[in-house]
Amino acid sequence: MGDSEAFRAAVSARAAAMLDSNTSPYEPALEILGLASGGLPLDNGDEALYSLALIWGELTDWVELRPAETDQAETHMVTAAREWLTVEGDREAESRYLDRWLHEILGFERPVLPQT
Repeated sequence: MGDSEAFRAAVSARAAAMLDSNTSPYEPALEILGLASGGLPLDNGDEALYSLALIWGELTDWVELRPAETDQAETHMVTAAREWLTVEGDREAESRYLDRWLHEILGFERPVLPQT
């Protein structure tokens, strides 16, 4: 198993753990952030790495910086995890997932492409 596959398997395992309604999704979310922030080297230019770091960083920061909104943030974590498990492995679906979470849900600005 290459680094990219190991990374994806680790992310999926943590995402699946978040679906257990008896535990807080915060710790598995932090683990995904750690993996995506360089805890595991990648090969094959896996583009999900950078976007997942932004998504899970934003979701965990939400809990840390606005504790009164923890329930709302954790609901988003579970939704993001469930959706990732649905799209993981389908690069086109992953791209749509990453774009939607980054720009439509979390409000990151889309990069402005230079005009030629």
